[in-house]
Amino acid sequence: MLRITIELVPWGIESRAKTIATGIIANTGTGTPTSGDYRVELRDAAGRKWRSGHIEGFPRRRLLAWDLLYRALENLVGIRNRDSKSAPLS
Repeated sequence: MLRITIELVPWGIESRAKTIATGIIANTGTGTPTSGDYRVELRDAAGRKWRSGHIEGFPRRRLLAWDLLYRALENLVGIRNRDSKSAPLS
C-alpha cells in the first residue's frame, strides 16, 4: 500500500505542518506479477472520502510509484487547471 500525504508547512516551519489531504493506493491482489490492479482512495483534510476508483493493468515492473500516482490522479481527478499560460516543469 502506498500512502500519500499532502502537508501545508507555513513558512517552512516543520512543527507547524498540517495535513490537508491524504490518499491510499492499495494492491487488490487481482493482477499478475507484471501487471498490477489497485484501489485508490483520496480524502480531504477532515478525512472524508473525496474520490475513489481503480487502476487496472499497471505495469509495475516497468514504471515507478510516481507513475502509479500520476495514473491515479489522472483517473480520479482528470486534467485540471490547464490554460494557455501553463508550461511543463521540464
